[in-house]
Amino acid sequence: MAEVMQCPVPEFVSEPGSLGDLAGRHIFAGLWDRPGLSRRERRLVTLAVLAVLGQDRLHAPLHIKAALDSGDLTEAELRETAVQIAYYAGWPLATSFDAAVDTATGRRSGYDQVSALASGTARSATPGTDKEEQR
Repeated sequence: MAEVMQCPVPEFVSEPGSLGDLAGRHIFAGLWDRPGLSRRERRLVTLAVLAVLGQDRLHAPLHIKAALDSGDLTEAELRETAVQIAYYAGWPLATSFDAAVDTATGRRSGYDQVSALASGTARSATPGTDKEEQR
């Protein structure tokens, strides 16, 4: 688990029979060690599935950070993954994944402004004054 996720193993994983224990034994010690796909290929599959499931708050940023920290994927490759997801799974999922890349890299982005607009906390300019806004 530590090697795949590029971080210390959380304490809760050591509790026998816990969800963390099962994940450690079956997912990280089993699935990720299987022959047939490289770790990089498994990362791409995992990230695509997490994006399609809308797991952009916890799991996707953790796996994105692990992909970056391990050197398996670059930020540019992750951004291109978002483009691929957009065409095959939809723009909302792709933008959420792209925002998760921002989260994992510590980057502030335009998605912060979109979140603020969606929650009603953003200060906006006078409506209709911007040509792009009118579209």
